[in-house]
Amino acid sequence: MTAEAPDRGDSMLKPFLKACLRVALRLVFRLRIHGNPQVRAERLLIVANHESFLDELLLSLFLPQRPLVVVYASATHNRLFRLLVLRLIDYVAIDQNNPMELKSVIRLLETGRPVLIFPEGRVTTTGNLMKTYDGPGFIAAKAAATILPVRIEGAARSYFSLLRGNFQRHLFPAIRLCVQEPTRIETQKAPHGEQHELAAQSMHRVMTGLMFAGRAEQTLFAALVEAAGIQGRHWRLLGDVERVDFAYADLLRSAMVLGRLLAARVAEGERVGLLLPNTAAQLALVFGLGAWRRTPTLLNAGVSAGVLQVACEAAALRRIVTSRAFVEQARLQDKLAALSGIEWIYLEDLHGAIRFTDRAWWLLWARYRPLRVLPATRPEDPALVMFTSGSEHKCKGVQLSHRALLSNVSQLRSVLDFSVNDVVVNALPLSNPFGLTCGALIPLLCGARVFLHPSQHYRVIPEMASHAACTILVGTNAFLGHFGQNAHPFDLHKLRYVIAGGDRVSEEVRQLWFERFGVRIFEGYGTTETAPVISLNTQMAYRGGSVGQFLPSIRHRLTPLVGMAARFGGTCGQLHVSGPNLMEGYLRHQAPGQLQPPFSPVGAGWHDTGDIVEVDADGFVYVRGRVKRFHDAGGVEVSLGALELAVEAALGEPGALLPDPLAPGELVLITTQPVGDPAALRTAILAAGFPAAAVPGRHVVTPRLPASPERARPDYAALRAIALAQ
Repeated sequence: MTAEAPDRGDSMLKPFLKACLRVALRLVFRLRIHGNPQVRAERLLIVANHESFLDELLLSLFLPQRPLVVVYASATHNRLFRLLVLRLIDYVAIDQNNPMELKSVIRLLETGRPVLIFPEGRVTTTGNLMKTYDGPGFIAAKAAATILPVRIEGAARSYFSLLRGNFQRHLFPAIRLCVQEPTRIETQKAPHGEQHELAAQSMHRVMTGLMFAGRAEQTLFAALVEAAGIQGRHWRLLGDVERVDFAYADLLRSAMVLGRLLAARVAEGERVGLLLPNTAAQLALVFGLGAWRRTPTLLNAGVSAGVLQVACEAAALRRIVTSRAFVEQARLQDKLAALSGIEWIYLEDLHGAIRFTDRAWWLLWARYRPLRVLPATRPEDPALVMFTSGSEHKCKGVQLSHRALLSNVSQLRSVLDFSVNDVVVNALPLSNPFGLTCGALIPLLCGARVFLHPSQHYRVIPEMASHAACTILVGTNAFLGHFGQNAHPFDLHKLRYVIAGGDRVSEEVRQLWFERFGVRIFEGYGTTETAPVISLNTQMAYRGGSVGQFLPSIRHRLTPLVGMAARFGGTCGQLHVSGPNLMEGYLRHQAPGQLQPPFSPVGAGWHDTGDIVEVDADGFVYVRGRVKRFHDAGGVEVSLGALELAVEAALGEPGALLPDPLAPGELVLITTQPVGDPAALRTAILAAGFPAAAVPGRHVVTPRLPASPERARPDYAALRAIALAQ
């Protein structure tokens, strides 16, 4: 461990130079400090993300603790860095490969000197969080230090950063220092051999939480305007099936002008249906309607007319925007004619209604001050409505606020390094929450290019991905399975991420992608009600078969279920979650247009996911089944989802259980293979802790178990029809 010893001249000059620098940096970088930096502790360890070579200087000058900065010895070899930064700060250089020098930092903390360290160990090259090293976690745990997380935002866009490629850099970008609440790392309860790894994992969670907590509270449209200002309005990043590349300026213009035209026909606060394919126009309307305080309601053209009618009734829709070309190509004429009480607004008519005055309004005023000409919108206002699959009951509308959507975007960006050098190919419908958030909102708000395809055509999309030089692909298990079988390995030669959601990824699909393309599938889990992602596997935290760890700021609780403790132990149960990405409430067809707040037996502000999950000792989540369906078995409320897991374990294949429509009070089991030994099945159910009344009274065999098209979950309405027919 080495440190520069300043001479007398340096010590006399430093205070004057620092005072001048504080004034200059605050002015040219418009530097602002958010949060409470006045934190004092006996052993204080300050940790921060590393955006540029200015970071050490900024934190040394503007944090009141005036910390001793830990820098890695390799960084001191840079002559310019030594001259401009290290001569002005108090620092200590360590060799990250020498564990004895980490102990020297611990001794410094024990003396009471505040210490600043960058867990990434180097300046980011992606604009996002890089790999976090084990050393800082070890230091914090061994010294029993209070950790003060500080997020640096904006310095990566300066010329002092290491960003290359298509990143837009500025001479003097605005910089924020976001000081978070202090925390600690506790490892005393862990076995001695696991304490080091636990400390490293805890520090990584501190850093991902830091990246999320520094987000700005704003609306979707304001976030789009901010992204355009950062990346440049002429950055072309959006393409669709029409092969048109849209820049930020094009998307902003379409959003504001089309939103203005619709606002003249629709009352403020009214919900407007969108029945459109994956195109730039649909995204423009999502941003534009929200900007004008109208709520876009995303409808899925792939569902039946009956489901669409229920959705329209639940959201109290009076007007739906669609396209004549789309209606003709998708042959939706009969489906649209079956919907009653709807005024149809065609996209072609909206484009034709744009007049000279609208163009002049945009060119002379709105393009320069887009947020000034719009009505005031708050982050807690409704941003859009999406619908659940309705596999067990009629579909429900889920109303999400701007805060919920942008919180989930920030949560995902804190664990994934999307950047302007990425190309995202998205064939999932935008009415799917996973397709909207991961496949559209994140790329648009971080500057990554995104290509939208209106259908999951397995032979066409691989060729499109090859021409686009795809680096990130999003999809469901079924889509990835067909895609992997039809794509040539070279089509995805630049692929970095495959992100899967919507349904469980099978081992066959996982193995196919690893052997054919050499990539791992990062599987995640979520619900429409959480906008949608709750947990995700990442490069820094991956475990096969799981759906990853919970995202930052998501709290969870597990309530025990009958039969689960015997199979999985106390870490398995019914999942309830809470966080900033939680919905505002439901819209049901029984109470058209009336928002009903979410209910959970855990309490207000929590959502009952209806899923059975297991959480292991390292925080990885495993989805085991559904739980929201119950059956009164002799006076005991039994979860049919939990019972299905016990049946699957006994039979070696999945089966569906539901109340027998032909024998009230009993259950019927539907499988694709006959049950060989009913007595053994009964014994297994009783051994799992279920009462005798939970044993199914009859068995039905069907060629396949029907699933809902939207979420790949069992379609219990279709299963009930099968049970009635046999």
